[in-house]
Amino acid sequence: MNFYTIAQEIGIAVAGIIIALITCKQYLNKYFKKTDVAKLLPKQNKMDVGVVEQLESVKEMLNADRIHIYEFHNGEHGSNNRPLYRFSCTYEVCKAGNKPVQQQCLNLPTNCMPKFVQEIMDNGKFVCTDLETLKDTMPSTYNFKKSIKVGAFYDIAIKNKEDEIIGFIAIHWFKKENFKTDNQVIDKLVWYVSEHLQKSK
Repeated sequence: MNFYTIAQEIGIAVAGIIIALITCKQYLNKYFKKTDVAKLLPKQNKMDVGVVEQLESVKEMLNADRIHIYEFHNGEHGSNNRPLYRFSCTYEVCKAGNKPVQQQCLNLPTNCMPKFVQEIMDNGKFVCTDLETLKDTMPSTYNFKKSIKVGAFYDIAIKNKEDEIIGFIAIHWFKKENFKTDNQVIDKLVWYVSEHLQKSK
C-alpha cells in the first residue's frame, strides 16, 4: 500500500467522522435546543429554591421535624404492561440533625396505601395527631410512616388549575406532642406549591 492510497483512506475516514458530527449536531439542535435549556434551567432552579424556602419557613412556624412534597405519577410499567400508579417525594426539608429519607419515598405504589390515598382524594387532606391510632385500621400507612419516624402528620392535597389532585404536602412531627397546626400558614403553602408545580411542567 503506497503513501497516496493511505492518505486517500485517511481522508475518507476523516470525512466520514465530520459528516457524522454534523449530522449529530443537526439532530441535537433540532430536538434539544441549547438556548431553550439555557433559559429554562435558571428559571427552574429559582423556583426550586423558592419552594424549599417556603417549606423551611413553614417547618419553623409549625415546629415540624420534616416536610415533604409528593407528586403522583404513573411510574414504571409492570409485567402485564399496565401502569402502576405511584407517588414520589420530590422535595424534602428537615430539622437540623434529622436524617433525610427522600430516597425511601420514591415510586411508592398507591395500591399499597389505598385508604390513605383515598382519604387525600376524597377529603383533600389527612390529619393524624397520633400515628398509633392507625396501627389496626391502616397498617400499611402506619408501617410506612413509622419507618420514617412519624408520630403525627398533616397531609394536604395540592391541585392543578383543573382542580385535579396532583400530589400532596406531608408535614411530619416525630413526637405527637409537638403537633401544631395553622390553617392560614398551611393554605398559603399549598397555594405556593400548587403554583410552582404548574409553572415547572
